[in-house]
Amino acid sequence: MHAWSVGDHLTHRFNTDLGTGRVTAIEGRILVVHFPEGRTTLRLASSSDALVPDAAPVRQRDLSPLERLAAGKVDETEDVLTRLDILHLLATREAHGLGSFLGGRVRLFPHQLHVAERATARMPVRWLLADEVGLGKTIEAALVMNRLLHTQQIERCLVVAPEALTVQWLGELWRKYHQVFTLLDAPRLADVARDFGTAFNPFDVHRRAVIALETLVERPDLTRQAVAAGIDLLVVDEAQRLRRRPRHPGEPTYRAVAPIAALGRHVLLLSATPLEDDAHGFFRLLQLLRPDEFPEELDVEARLASGTPLPPCTSSTRRVDIGGLPPRAPVAIDLPPTAFGGVELQAQLIAEGAPHRDLLARRRVLERIRRSLASGAALTAVLGPDDTSLREQAEAMDRTDPRVEWLLAQATRWRVANDKTLVFVAHRETLEMLRDVLSARVQLATGVFHEDLSAARRDTEVARFRADDGPSLLVSTEAGGEGRNFEFCDRLVLFDLPWKPSTIEQRIGRLDRIGRRIPVEIIYFRPSAGIGAHVVRLYEHAGLFREPIAGVEPQLALVEGTLDTLALDPAATLTDAQIAQVLADAQAARTRIHDAAYRQLHQDPYRAELGPAILSRVPPDLDALMETVVVHAATRLGFRVEQVRGRRAYAIEFGNEALVDSLPGVSAGSSFIGSFDREYAVEDETRDFFASGHALVEGILAHFEDAPKGRVGRLELRVQGHRGVGLVAIYKDGAEFDVIALDDDGQPQPAWAEAFLRRPVAIRRMPATDVAARDWPALVARLGARLDARRPHLVAAVVVRG
Repeated sequence: MHAWSVGDHLTHRFNTDLGTGRVTAIEGRILVVHFPEGRTTLRLASSSDALVPDAAPVRQRDLSPLERLAAGKVDETEDVLTRLDILHLLATREAHGLGSFLGGRVRLFPHQLHVAERATARMPVRWLLADEVGLGKTIEAALVMNRLLHTQQIERCLVVAPEALTVQWLGELWRKYHQVFTLLDAPRLADVARDFGTAFNPFDVHRRAVIALETLVERPDLTRQAVAAGIDLLVVDEAQRLRRRPRHPGEPTYRAVAPIAALGRHVLLLSATPLEDDAHGFFRLLQLLRPDEFPEELDVEARLASGTPLPPCTSSTRRVDIGGLPPRAPVAIDLPPTAFGGVELQAQLIAEGAPHRDLLARRRVLERIRRSLASGAALTAVLGPDDTSLREQAEAMDRTDPRVEWLLAQATRWRVANDKTLVFVAHRETLEMLRDVLSARVQLATGVFHEDLSAARRDTEVARFRADDGPSLLVSTEAGGEGRNFEFCDRLVLFDLPWKPSTIEQRIGRLDRIGRRIPVEIIYFRPSAGIGAHVVRLYEHAGLFREPIAGVEPQLALVEGTLDTLALDPAATLTDAQIAQVLADAQAARTRIHDAAYRQLHQDPYRAELGPAILSRVPPDLDALMETVVVHAATRLGFRVEQVRGRRAYAIEFGNEALVDSLPGVSAGSSFIGSFDREYAVEDETRDFFASGHALVEGILAHFEDAPKGRVGRLELRVQGHRGVGLVAIYKDGAEFDVIALDDDGQPQPAWAEAFLRRPVAIRRMPATDVAARDWPALVARLGARLDARRPHLVAAVVVRG
C-alpha cells in the first residue's frame, strides 16, 4: 500500500476524467484530494487500489479529445463502437438503483433485493436480518456488502460466524460474489505473528476476514485488535448467540462482539430466531445496532406498549410473505407395536434414577431417556450406571430397531435413482452405527457431518455429497442443522425427534430454502406407544412438519416441559384433548411484550405484490449486453476468446498475443472459463459467472475507462428523416452519460443525440469522400467552442443521413 503524504499527486484509475489530483489533507485512513481539472474535491480511502501515484504531474499535457479531433488524430471506428457499448453497459447495469446487487452468482429474488435496498437506505448500515430459515439472509448480507464496497463506503470487513460455518462463508463470498476473504483461524494467526511479529495487528494484514465466534471468545485480544484496526463492516451470523441480561456485561459471545459493533460503523446481525429467548433478548440485539435509541435504562415493556414504531433497522421476511414456495410433504412411517416406543425403557431408567426428587437427579433421568430413545435402545436393554452402554446399544440396533431396517430397504433404491437423502440423528453414536450398518449390509458408503470434524472437512463432506458421483446419503448430527444449505437434497429423514421443536425446524430448514423447486419430503418415524409416540403426536398436532414455527419458539418451549412430565411417568397417557390443551396453553403464553416485539419485527414487511415492480427494474438485456461488450472488448485487446459448450459460455485467455501488457486486477497469462447466463452459472458453480464484480469484467471496463482509445472518431450516423454534418460530444458522469449534438450551424440536434443513447447505435466509419469534402478541423474548432466547459469523454465529427 502506498504511503501517502500531503502534496502527493495521483490519478484515479477508474475515473480518469478527473485528471491529476493533489492530496490536500490526510484524515486517518481518508485522503482529501483536489482535482483541478475535474473541478472537485473528493474524500477517498487511502488504501484503495484505484489511486495511482503520479510522480510527474508537470509532464507535457496530453491533447484533449477535441484537440485530437481537430488535428485529425482519430481512433479506429471499432474502438469507438466498443467504448460506446461500454458506456451503455455501465449505464444499464445500474438497473435503476439495483446495479450493485446484481453481480452475484445467485437467482434474483425480489424479497432479497427489497431488504437490501431498505437496509442501505440510511448510512451507516446497522441492520438485523431476521428472515425465516432458508430465505437467504446470507445472500442479503452479501448484497449489502457489495453495495458498500461498490460505493467505496467500506474497506475493512469482518464476518463473525460459528466455527462450523466459517469455511462456508468463505466459499459463499468467493463462489457467488467474487470476494476474496481470509479465514483468521489459529494457523493463519500464527503466520501473522511469525511474519510480522507477535504485536502486529492481524486485521491490518487481512482487511477482509472471516473469524469464528469461538476464536474471538477464546482470544479477547483479537476483539481489541479489531477495534484498533477500525472494522468498517461487521457481519455476525447466528446473532441470537449474543446474549446479555439487562444491566449485565453479557455472556462471553456478547462481550467478544459488542466493542466492534460500538465503533459506530456498518453492522449486520443475522438471526432466524431473534425472539428465541424473549423480547428482552431481541432488544439486546437492537442495542448493539442503535445504542443511542435504545439506552440501557430504557423500559423495554413500556417502549413496546407505547406502540411507537421501531426505527428502520430490522427485516424479517416469512414464507407467507413471499408465497408460491414448494410445500412441506411430511411422510410418517408407522413402527410396529413390538418396536421400541419407550414404555419399558422409561420404566427402567426411572427405576434406576429413583428417587428422583431433587432437580439434578430429575435432569439426569430425563437426559438418559432422551439419549437412549434417540439412539434406539432396545426395550429390554439393561442400562449400566452411565451412558457408556449407548455405544453397545447402537451396535445392536440393526437387530432390534425397525427404523434401521426401513432405512436399509430404502437406501439401495435411492442409490439407484441417484437421489440425495439427508439423515439427521441426535448423537454421534447413532451416526457411527448407521454408517457401519449401511456399509456392512448394503455396501453403501455415506457422507458424515458432525461436530468433531474440522470446518474444512465438513465443507469437503458436503461437496462430495452434492457431487453427482458422491454418496447418496449423508448422516448428520445437529452440527449440520445450523446455517447449512442442503436445498439440493431430495428428502430429509428425521431418524429421531429431539424434544426441542426449534431443533426440528432447524433440521427442516436445511432443505426448505428459497430456490427449491420441489416439495420438501420429510420422513419421520411414528412409534405405537410410549414417550416416542407422545413426541410425534404433539409435533403433528402443532403442525411442525407442515409449516415453519418462526416467531413462536419461546411458546413451543412449553411443549418440552410437557414431554418431560410424560417421560417421568411411563403410565401417563396423552389424549387428543390434552394435546389441544397443551397447545392452547402454549399459545396463551404469548405475552403482550412478545406479541408487541413480533409486530415490531415484522413492520413494513415485504409483500408478494411488490415483486413484479422490483424485478421490472432489472434490465432484461443486461446479461446479453454484458456478453456482447466483454467478448468484443476482449477480442479488441487481443485476448484469445473461444465459445465452449454451455449456454453463452466462453474460454477467455489473457495470453502472449494480447495487445496490452496489463489489465487492472488481472495478471497476464490468466484464463477463465465461464458463462454470461445467470441461470447456467447458478446451476454449474465450476464455471465462472461473467458479471459485475468478476475480475475479468471489471478489469476490461477499468482498462477502457483509463485508456485513450476510442475517444475520437469520424462517423456516419443514420437517423431517419435527417441529413447534415456536425459535432457530437459525450459527457460521462459516474455510470451515466449524456450526449450533445450540434449541426453545422451550431444548432442542437436532439434526434442525433438520441441516436447515440439507443442500442444498437447506427453508425459506421465516415466514408473517405466525406472526409475529403469538408474542412473538418475548422468545423470542429467552431462547434467545439459552443460546447460547455466540461471535458468530453468522447467526441466525433459526424455525417448524418436518413
